[in-house]
Amino acid sequence: MKAEDRMIDAKDWLRRRTQQNPKSLIQSYSKRYNVTEDVAFWELAAIGFHDKVRIELYERDGIEWEYKVEGSTGDLKVVPKGTAEWELFPF
Repeated sequence: MKAEDRMIDAKDWLRRRTQQNPKSLIQSYSKRYNVTEDVAFWELAAIGFHDKVRIELYERDGIEWEYKVEGSTGDLKVVPKGTAEWELFPF
């Protein structure tokens, strides 16, 4: 299945699973679509689950996280706790 088709199918799949959140969204996606976890991360991020998968990775690595406002855009970003404001751009 091509990436575009996978992501369209994944949106429907995830919409149906709103009541049952898998413990690992990345692993579930990876297993369902037979892709690596890296591919799963990027495709999930591309279809609107960026914060959710970033939080999953932080928690898996034992990193405390928080939401911070990026000053120039006003966007909320998920970052490791204690990240300085000037470091927000790459996240």
